[in-house]
Amino acid sequence: MPPALAQRRVLIAAVFSLLVFGSLIIIALTPALHGLDRQLKLAFDATRHPILEVTMRTATRMGDGWMLLVFTVVTWLVLRRAGDRLASRLPVVMLGSAAAEWLLKWLVARRRPRGGPFAFPSGHVFTSVVFFGAVIYLLWTRDVARPWRLAGTTVCALLIVGIALSRMYLRFHWLTDVLGGLSGGAAYLLIALAIADRPPREVSA
Repeated sequence: MPPALAQRRVLIAAVFSLLVFGSLIIIALTPALHGLDRQLKLAFDATRHPILEVTMRTATRMGDGWMLLVFTVVTWLVLRRAGDRLASRLPVVMLGSAAAEWLLKWLVARRRPRGGPFAFPSGHVFTSVVFFGAVIYLLWTRDVARPWRLAGTTVCALLIVGIALSRMYLRFHWLTDVLGGLSGGAAYLLIALAIADRPPREVSA
């Protein structure tokens, strides 16, 4: 696929994600639209079990800031060793994602299911989508063997889904918060990749 076409598709996907994210902000700010959030919380409360509790707490730790920091450092080392142009930019992208989700939390200021402020969007989901989504992007845009691509993509996708479910199960976030993290994180990542992974221009003789 020509780089220009790939960039255009990334930007189109980013605009779509932004539109979804904007719609979810409206829902988060409108209490009359929180019916589905409350119903899903009751459904999760009815499925509580000690084994499931341990599983969900393990899943949510995979999206903790310190865990993503370790993942980012390891990925940075691998990219740096390979001489990849994203090596110096990935840490900046991840720091930017943390700053973006905190700013959004402060602006929306929605309360969490178990009390406390700053529910929307889910920071765990937002930053996890950025990191694991970036890994998926690297797997499919770099010279990686197909079995590793498929395995890596599956693991990253399952981690994102597991973290998202755990944030609702553990009553840290509403469904809208999690969907906001997914769409907002995707929009941020796509825009960041369109900028950070732009191929260098060829200099004409």
